[in-house]
Parts: sequence; structure tokens; C-alpha cells
Amino acid sequence: MTDHPQAAHARTVLDHAVASSVDVLEAAVVLESQGVNDRVARDVFGVADVVALAEREIRAAGPDRTATEPEAAPPPPAELSAPPGTRWFHVRGILYAVPMLVALALVPAVDPIESALVLGGLVVSWAWSYGVASVAWAYLGDRDPAAARRFLRRSLLVGVVLAVLVATLAVYAALILTATTEVTLATVLLLAGQSAYLMAAAVLLMTGHELLLLVALLPALAALALDQTGRQVAEPLHWIGGSVALAGVFALVATRGAARPVQRLGAPAWMRGLQQFGFGLLVALLVLFPAVNELVVENYDALPLSVTLAALPLVLAMGVAEGLLHRYRARTQSLLDATSSATTFARAALRTLRWYQLAFAGSLVALSALVGGAVAALSGAVDTRYLLLALDYAVIGSALFAAMLLSMLGRAGRVLEIFAVAVVALAAFELHAAVQAATDIEALIWFGVVGAATLVVHLVLVRRCVVVPVHHR
Repeated sequence: MTDHPQAAHARTVLDHAVASSVDVLEAAVVLESQGVNDRVARDVFGVADVVALAEREIRAAGPDRTATEPEAAPPPPAELSAPPGTRWFHVRGILYAVPMLVALALVPAVDPIESALVLGGLVVSWAWSYGVASVAWAYLGDRDPAAARRFLRRSLLVGVVLAVLVATLAVYAALILTATTEVTLATVLLLAGQSAYLMAAAVLLMTGHELLLLVALLPALAALALDQTGRQVAEPLHWIGGSVALAGVFALVATRGAARPVQRLGAPAWMRGLQQFGFGLLVALLVLFPAVNELVVENYDALPLSVTLAALPLVLAMGVAEGLLHRYRARTQSLLDATSSATTFARAALRTLRWYQLAFAGSLVALSALVGGAVAALSGAVDTRYLLLALDYAVIGSALFAAMLLSMLGRAGRVLEIFAVAVVALAAFELHAAVQAATDIEALIWFGVVGAATLVVHLVLVRRCVVVPVHHR
């Protein structure tokens, strides 16, 4: 038990709790307030819980034990990311998801095998970034931002190397196993580049450097602007590669001050990282279902462009969602200070929760209407499938926001199970479509049904988490 990663910290806290407390219960409260819970008591000290630990140690110290004054309240956890009040906070969603929008726009324009590789790389990179962010937050929970920066830097370097290797193997396998001749070295660069951008973007957003990420995008945006004005650049991949390279360099700069961790992370933190990898994987598959459906049924028409346009409000709304989560957490803390009973707190917290859910849904609907209006103004008409997609993504977005709330409330495992069921339901539709042809409208209706069912289950669980008292040990 001496090699437990929290052993040294737990012993220090125990010594202070015994010296500064007047009775067993006070010592138990001090232990739990400093992170020594029942699990640590069992793993490190071999007792049933913190009360038993406090009782044993106080009895052993005797009535003449050395007494000390209670320590001042600990400082707030170290912050690595920028607070939501910064002016660039609400562009985080679009900055991070640029590769998704580009990949969706490319689906109807390139070879099906190349499209599948691009979407596959996007899904895996998305999941990798979720896992990395979870582990970095675990270091922040230990008040060790230097270790978080070290982990972010190492994960970026290792991730880019892995992305290049996997992209090369995937392209080689595609050339050997399929009849395509469209995948080339440029495909390898595209796959590795989008992965590198996503990983660098995750680092920059974790460290609160949204502006640097925006600056990194300038070469790619310049190439796009020139193309739109009729002055197409000779080598657009060079401009895009410049943006990826800048993002990588800025990410390395943003992780300055990295240092070895003060103490190793325990196995639960790494398991949560693996859990978040699965969460990112399932979310990506869920959100990208319409594009995946187009690849499966080989129905290349205008729908992928509609996917890109309909997904844009959801992407933009993710920045709004992050800000609302910060505000909800702060509001909950203020309610804890202002209410005198669990019932009063639960009612107030539920009202606040409903307000923030409505605020997010309203923002998503407003953004969808804005994008839809722009499409109608430019094209003169709106595809019926776009309207269905916009409605589907509004439902899926609300389900994602509820999933974020559940994760914040400690129910990440249950969210993972629900999303797994949703992805299986979508996969079942694709298997059915492979046997009996299904139209785009049918696929989108099923997408909406699965999204609505997921949303309802999430809302029920969120309400239960807020209203029903739970045991936190």
C-alpha cells in the first residue's frame, strides 16, 4: 500500500486532521475536504472508511496529542484554460471543429475511399482529443498545471507521430485492398494534417489561447478568400499546411513551463481518460451519421453540403454550451451558499437547469435559422433535407448539452452507455439499408428519432441527478 500515488499526501493530511480536530467527526470532515475519502482510507490505511481512520488515529495519539490551528481554506484549483469571460471564448467551437466542416464539404467531391479515410481520421482524432483533455484536467484537479502542460505537449508530439504512421498504413491498405487509385501521398498529408490540427487545437483551447488558434488559421483563410474572388492559389495544400504547422508551433509555445508531475495520477484518472476517448468516439459517430450514411449508400448528391451547413450551427453552439456550463456551475455554488435545505436547493437548481437548457436550445435554433436564412438568400431555395437536418441537429445538440451536464454531475459512465445504444441504433439502420434501399428522408427521420430518444433519456437522468439526493463516497 505504500506505493499508492496519494499515500504521501494522505499521511500529511491525516497528521494535520488529528492535530487540528477536537473530535472524530471533525477529523473525518477535514480528511474528506482534503481529498482523503473512504477509498483512499481503505487503499492506504487499510480501514473501512474515514471515520474509522480518524477514530483509530485520535485514539492512538491520546488526549495529550499535539494541537495545531486549522489551516486556512485551500486556494482554488489551478486554472489552465481561460475563463469564459474572455472575448474569444465563444469562438472555441468553430475553431476546434474546422476540420469537421472541411471534411464534410469534401465528401461529395472526392473518391468514396478517400472520403471514408478522411471521416475515419476525423472520428479517431476527435476521440483522442477528448481523452487527452480528460487526463490534463485530472492534473489540474491535483493543482499541478505544470504537469498538465507537460502531458499536453507530450500527447501532441506522440499523437502527431501516431497520426502519420496510421495514415500511411491506412492509405497503403486502401491501395492494396480496394480498386481505388485516388488515394496518394496527398491523402496521407490530409489525414495527418487534420489530426495534427485537432490535437494542437485541443492544446490551445485547454490553455486558453483561442486567439493564437485564430491566427494559425489565417493562411488557410487567405487561400479560401483568394479562391472565392477568382484568384485561385497555385498550391492550396501549402497554405493549409502552413495553418497546421502554425497551430502546432503555437501549441508548443502555449505549453511552456511544463514540468514533471508532483505526484503520479492514479488508475481512475487514466480510466476516465479512456472513458472520455470512448465518449468522443461515440459523439463523433453520432454527429457524422448523415455523412457516413452517404458513404454507405453511395448516394453522392447535394446532401453532404447540406450536412456541412446544418452542422455549422451545432459547431458554433458548442462554444455557447461551454459558457453555459461554467455559469451553471457558478450558479449552483451560489445556491449552495444561499439555501438552507436540500429541498430548497434542489428546486432552485432544477429551475436554473431548465433555464440554461432552454437558453442553449434557443441559441441553437436561432443559429440554425440564421444559417438557413443565409442559404435561402444565396440560393433562392432550401432543400427539404436541410430543414430535416437542421431539426435533427437541434435535437442532437440539446442531447449533447444534457450529456455535458450529466458528465459534470458525475454520470459520465451512464452517458457513455446511452450514446453507445444510440450509435448501435444508427448502425442497425445502415445494416437495414444495405439489404433494402432507404432514402435520404428515411435516414434523416431515423436520425431524428434516435436523437429525440437520447435527449429524453438524458433529460430524465439530469432531473433525477439534481432532485434526488445521492451518496457521494
